Formats: sequence, structure tokens, C-alpha cells
Amino acid sequence: KAKPKPPMGDNAGDAAEEDSPLPAGWEKRMSKKRNKPYYWCEATRESVWEVPTESREGGKRSRDTDGRSHHRKRQRQDDGGGEQVEALHLLKKHTGSRRPHNYRKEPVTRSEAEAREEIEALREALIELEGDERRAEFERLALEQSECRSALRGGSLGSFGRGKMQRAFEAAAFALEVGELSGVVSTDSGIH
Repeated sequence: KAKPKPPMGDNAGDAAEEDSPLPAGWEKRMSKKRNKPYYWCEATRESVWEVPTESREGGKRSRDTDGRSHHRKRQRQDDGGGEQVEALHLLKKHTGSRRPHNYRKEPVTRSEAEAREEIEALREALIELEGDERRAEFERLALEQSECRSALRGGSLGSFGRGKMQRAFEAAAFALEVGELSGVVSTDSGIH
């Protein structure tokens, strides 16, 4: 996993944003793992690194303060009462994959090692970017290169709870902090 860059809060403008009043229902909390603040909304059970603000429509939006926005982790209660996450991913299949063809039904001929190298190269390119630029590039890369149907949604898997994904992928997704980029993950589907 990449080491996160510290939040860009050293200048007066950022400090003022962090100290400004939060929208109703939001509270500032401290991450024990990252030793930095995050924001929690009890009503939606959502946690974000960005300072939440009121949008024109009365809903919530957030400002990116730490330059990491391609994965979003949201905690909320589903019908079973469990925690859920939202994640984006890129998938490269290989000849040993459970279904060795992409979502367009084209056969995959690369080896597992080649698939891993391709995902590692994509990950390295994403690490160099920050904030909205990183998310936009992640979505573009997913659309162009991911071999999962989620590519059509910029790699978005939507919201899911425990027991819905393959174990290694689920473990990685639930271990991430908001906005964090995971390491390479191998599953029966391929390399993520």
C-alpha cells in the first residue's frame, strides 16, 4: 500500500476550512491509524477525509483536502445491519482466471505475471496523481483497460457488504481508509 501524503493543511486557507462549522449531522473525528482528522455523518453513516460542505441543493458535498479521492469508503447499515464500502477497481484477467475472457467476451491470453505487471504499472501511474486528477485518471484507465464490466462505470463496484466479493478483494477493500489506494490484489477473477 502506498504511504498517504499528509493533508495540505499548512496554509491559513486550509486551516480556516478545517475549523469552519460543519454541516448539520457531521462531526470531526481523529483516525487512529492515520493520526489525522476525518469527518463522520451519523445520519448517512458516511466517513470522508474531505471537509463536508452544504451544496446548493441542500445535500452534502466535500472538498478534497488530502489529495486522495479514487476510493470512497462509506459505513452504513444495510438490510443485514453490516458495514458496507464503495470501491473503484481495475481488473486484468489472465489465462488462469476463473473466466479467461473480458466482459466483451474476447479471450485473454496473458499470463498471471503479465497481468500483475500491467496492474502494477497502472497503480504506479495513479500514485503520482492527486485529488480529482487521480480519480479522473483512474476512471479513464478503468474504462479503457479494465476487463470487468464495471469498466463501463469507471471501475465503480458500487456499495457492497461483507460476503459479496471474493475474500482477498473484500479484505483489501474493507481495510482501506477513505481515499486510499490498495496494493495489488489477486483473486480467482484476475489481478486487481
